[in-house]
Amino acid sequence: MRVLIEIEYNGNKFNGWQSQRNGLGVQDVLQDSLSKLFKENVKVVGSGRTDAGVHAISQKAHFDMNCNFDLKKLPLALNFTLPESVRVLSAKQVDKNFNACTSAHRKTYLYKLFSRNIASPIKEGFYAHIPYELNYEKMIEASKLFLGLHNFKGFCTLGSSVKSFEREIYNFNIEKRDNEFWFYITGNGFLYNMVRRIVGAVVEVGKNKLSIDDIKVALNDYENKHITKNMPACGLYLLSVEY
Repeated sequence: MRVLIEIEYNGNKFNGWQSQRNGLGVQDVLQDSLSKLFKENVKVVGSGRTDAGVHAISQKAHFDMNCNFDLKKLPLALNFTLPESVRVLSAKQVDKNFNACTSAHRKTYLYKLFSRNIASPIKEGFYAHIPYELNYEKMIEASKLFLGLHNFKGFCTLGSSVKSFEREIYNFNIEKRDNEFWFYITGNGFLYNMVRRIVGAVVEVGKNKLSIDDIKVALNDYENKHITKNMPACGLYLLSVEY
């Protein structure tokens, strides 16, 4: 039986989603708990990677199991053994050909930052801190440039073995909540550090350190012009994955 689970996690203590030789991944603790519960080795396939320090409000993953375990009781059983920073929210059976990674067609990320002179000990680890006033209207204008299909080679960290740098952004909204800014970005997929680079570029426009034309150039002349401002991982959340 193939099972799809929904996971929420605080990424501060993890070296990202993926299992790695150096550092603990969220995938590691899930596989360990499932393997102990079912008394067999279980491999978990996530909808995609998140970097060290990045959080998830709704990560999705699948695994195969050979026993007849009541899926309604599975989240409770797993949460009993998982660290407090990881929680399984739901579990359901899916088709044997379903793949949590390749079957996904839309993902939404949320990025949170707050803007004031003094840092916040309460928001540390969950928001980026910008000690500048930001021009909200200019950031809205800049965000609209990313909508549609673009080559995002100028807005990612190079080195990953991707076949194409083309991605489509369906929605990009920025909510202002007093001195907080919440960025919602929905697309068909994202490159390594792409969301953090896009938000970084928009924030630089809000600080009057980049212009609207700078964004246009980086989108059009992606071989030569790159945005290197990478926002902190702590403000980034995987918000939803759609199939």
